[in-house]
Amino acid sequence: MDMEISTVAHAKNNLPKLIHAAETVDDIRILRLGKLVAVLVSAERYQQRFNPGDGVFQTIMQWREKQRGFNLSDTEVNSGRDRTPAKESSWD
Repeated sequence: MDMEISTVAHAKNNLPKLIHAAETVDDIRILRLGKLVAVLVSAERYQQRFNPGDGVFQTIMQWREKQRGFNLSDTEVNSGRDRTPAKESSWD
């Protein structure tokens, strides 16, 4: 789908129509002096694109929460760690 394009002045005078278009057709790009300054998206598409609940961090935190009752000793935790020395590196 191609995004519709609107100027700031047009968006100001036609906001209800643009909101309806964003809900039913596609996102609306809003330009000021030919430069993109905003994008109007439906709430549904916003949630699909920017839902933080599906990220790696959130997944890790959910996994950690499930493991609360699973007690490991320090020896058990450290037994799976790689103890080889780190490789030398330089910023040069």
